[in-house]
Amino acid sequence: FSKSRIGPQEQANIAWSLVVLEKFHTVEAIQLLDLIFEEAARSCKEEKSIQLEHAHQLWQAYFILEEDCPEAVERVPDWFVTYLREKWSMEKARDKLSSARHRSLSDTLQLMGVDHINEHDEDIDVAIILQPNAAWVHQTEIGEESSESSGDEGKVLVAVEFDGPNHFTRIHDDADGSPPGPPRALGHTVLKYRLLKKQGWTVVRVPYYEFDKIPFWASMERQRYLQRKLKTHANIQFSQVDISEYKALTPNRRSRFD
Repeated sequence: FSKSRIGPQEQANIAWSLVVLEKFHTVEAIQLLDLIFEEAARSCKEEKSIQLEHAHQLWQAYFILEEDCPEAVERVPDWFVTYLREKWSMEKARDKLSSARHRSLSDTLQLMGVDHINEHDEDIDVAIILQPNAAWVHQTEIGEESSESSGDEGKVLVAVEFDGPNHFTRIHDDADGSPPGPPRALGHTVLKYRLLKKQGWTVVRVPYYEFDKIPFWASMERQRYLQRKLKTHANIQFSQVDISEYKALTPNRRSRFD
């Protein structure tokens, strides 16, 4: 790496990118990943640490590769794995601030009677812990221990993630004037959800371009949207004549707010 002038930042970027793109199964990729982790461990041992950003990227890559391509990380020393895991745990333990969109989503769920935890330990926007064999998402099992990952064993875990504009590529109008399709999720978002799924979470994504088009004053419409997005209730009764029945959302659906 010294001869090629590929520094620690570039090495961590390469490992992280190969995992995001799922391009790590070739012989060349496995050899490259092995060298990157070897160099990072050597540097960490000599310098007593590595930059936090590099450690976070390498831990995310290792966590995926350990199961999906173990031969790429089989020579990573145990002490270095522990070091990376500790740095990642410190990152997850930092104080978090909920965005306005996140708070609006949480308020709507509260209005619907769906118990949940905001800013869960795993950096989850909204965590919902379901009762065993629950048929609907309002059948929660939230207790004092649920904020700790150790208390979640054996339960059905749902991670509701609000994806704001910074989670996606920019939306561009097509040259022929046709409506643009939904934007693509960025690498850090794709990898985060892959990590959560490997930890046993069912991930439900609420993209801003769906949620934002429902006006803030249309609280019943937001409840209908989340009812169908999350399968919260069979029916929601707003009045004697206004009852929302559960129906699965159809892809690329258009609503009266489009």
